Amino acid sequence: MIEQLKVRFAVGTFDGWPRVRDALRDAERRGLVLDSFNCLALQRAFAGETIVAPGKERVIVQPIPFPDSPDPIACTSGLLADCLSERLNSGARSLRDALGHWLIPRHAAHFQDVVQSGKILFWISVADPDDERRAYQNLLAYSSNSVGVHDLVLPR
Repeated sequence: MIEQLKVRFAVGTFDGWPRVRDALRDAERRGLVLDSFNCLALQRAFAGETIVAPGKERVIVQPIPFPDSPDPIACTSGLLADCLSERLNSGARSLRDALGHWLIPRHAAHFQDVVQSGKILFWISVADPDDERRAYQNLLAYSSNSVGVHDLVLPR
């Protein structure tokens, strides 16, 4: 039997980088340990931007070239980027296909539409119910749209 690891993310939608930076600062103030967060957007949204984690280290941006995406997509390095790259290498042709491996089709399609519209999806890994509550409070305060929690189930 294959043992699986479930990773839970709180996800919010952002119109631009200033609000993402505000959310990062606020998350740190709320006591969230941001050892695993990802920003997912069109590759051009990252042009000229430097993403800095709360520990002051620069975050690497990884292109994720889904063949059916009208515009190239990218994700900051981390667990989500690794998962999406693995799905791309397994044959996913779009962000919707890749996310559809874990999420219901409606949510996967919604996230693809959000990214293709030029917005930024901010994914915060949450370890326990307290983290989830703090992440929700953070994202609800700064995001421009709905906030949700989604699980990615990974083989170990």
